[in-house]
Amino acid sequence: MTAALEHALTDAVEVFDQAEIRYAIVGGLAVGAWGVSRSTRDVDFYAELPSGRRPGLAKALVEKGFDVPAMEEELRRFGVFRSRSSEGVFVDIFDAVGPLGEELLAHRREVAVFGRTLWVTAPEELFLLKAFSDRERDFEDLVSLASLPRLRIDFDYVRKWAERLDRSIGSDEVSGRVRESLARAQR
Repeated sequence: MTAALEHALTDAVEVFDQAEIRYAIVGGLAVGAWGVSRSTRDVDFYAELPSGRRPGLAKALVEKGFDVPAMEEELRRFGVFRSRSSEGVFVDIFDAVGPLGEELLAHRREVAVFGRTLWVTAPEELFLLKAFSDRERDFEDLVSLASLPRLRIDFDYVRKWAERLDRSIGSDEVSGRVRESLARAQR
């Protein structure tokens, strides 16, 4: 991990902590926090972003050196907004709305990252986020996470949520990626 990536992560966490906003690290950094060696060039969070607290969050991020060009518009259109640290690192912040977002924040865990204790998404919800994506890198993360028996991922929980996500999108893609990744991890 580069110093710039570490600074972006810790600066964003400081803003969340000062604003008393619940967050969880997701994406490549969360995969790494759970023990899978993996490179990444950005920082991803899920965070509780009630509309009344967004202006204060945007102001605090800007004061910390982040560029926050279109928070409200991006959240409205995509459910995530992108900011950039003063060192050029992208920080994507997803609004933790809906049942999965709420579950993700409820089950987050404190993990030591860079000598600090930070909130990281639990392996189960991380697995679901990766299964929801159809990117090859995310599938590789699924296989790697499933291959770590020490994580003790509750795959019954994952399967139930995958089925729920499938119903929400009208397909069986999420469950299919879960099945395929588990089969590949057992080879």
